[in-house]
Amino acid sequence: MQDKRIDAKQFFIFTFCLTIGTSILVTPAGLAHTAREDAWIASLVSLFINLGMAVLYIALSRFYPGQTLFEIIESVLGKWLGKIVSLLYIFYFVVLSGTLLGNLGFFLTSEMMPETPIEAIEVLFLVVAVMSARLGIVVLARVSELLFPWVFILFLILVLALTPQIQWNHIKPVLEDGWMPVLKAGGHTAMFQELVVLMMFYPLIKSGAGKWKPYLAGTFAGNVSLFFIVLLSILVLGIEQTENSTFPAFELAKDINVGNFFQRVEGILITIWILTFFIKISLLFHSTLTGLRTVFGLKESGHLIYPIAVIFLIIAWNTYINTVYVGEIIEKVWGKASSFYLLYIPVLLLAFGFVRQKWRLVQQQ
Repeated sequence: MQDKRIDAKQFFIFTFCLTIGTSILVTPAGLAHTAREDAWIASLVSLFINLGMAVLYIALSRFYPGQTLFEIIESVLGKWLGKIVSLLYIFYFVVLSGTLLGNLGFFLTSEMMPETPIEAIEVLFLVVAVMSARLGIVVLARVSELLFPWVFILFLILVLALTPQIQWNHIKPVLEDGWMPVLKAGGHTAMFQELVVLMMFYPLIKSGAGKWKPYLAGTFAGNVSLFFIVLLSILVLGIEQTENSTFPAFELAKDINVGNFFQRVEGILITIWILTFFIKISLLFHSTLTGLRTVFGLKESGHLIYPIAVIFLIIAWNTYINTVYVGEIIEKVWGKASSFYLLYIPVLLLAFGFVRQKWRLVQQQ
């Protein structure tokens, strides 16, 4: 594995981009629907929940150092039960990848290129993801280092350009309906960052003290960025437009107007989203290959890249039917289903690891 090491900075970028991913476009509407004017507070709740889950994954990795999530599952649950649970995770990653691909195609064809076939856009981006899978995780890490400064600079321009249009009255009243809608919205949104994916790459970080820091730092930075997008959506667009827009952040970027000169620069947001989307779907692709290689004991998984890519396309074409259908799935199904993979199983694995460690100490005494 020595030739597949990544450094802490690269892992930080992975974490940041995985957190931002597609969330930057759709998170404001989901939060505003439940928490209304308090969506920005719900975003902070989501931040702390994600930090807690990152701590959970770090603790789990410390119990089983040098192992990916799939290897940990087999170590804890045994060979056959472990493989079944691992296959469930692979299914989750594949469905998530296909859905994200469908989301990308729908956004670009509905907002930017309405006369372009959605299939053409999805195939084009999938070709890039296939190239990433073939070249390996180290190449993806180096590419992410090249892309991240542009993501940061463009995000900074986006935030600064919107500040003149802030209207503070839009966030009033604060906590009109109490804390329950805020906590519900924050908990639901936290299930859409999929930080568990990074457990496939955590063992690849070059050894040294503080290798956990980029996990927490990337989670914090990504969620803070989402917080600013949600806050600006409320302050600039208002609660009604934020809630009723399919992609509020895109509407937010279209509202930029500095001195009647710097305007219609929504391409900034699209660039940020596409760059982070590329890294996110590439990480999911690599995670799927890692899972298949572990479950079936394969030395190489390169021959599986193209069949998996075809499955991604099939899922994209059959799941992202329309916004109403997808909205209902996201609101009623996806959050609960994701919590099974992001929270419940990792907590169970950590509990087993803790009990096993205590049992070994008792036996030694």
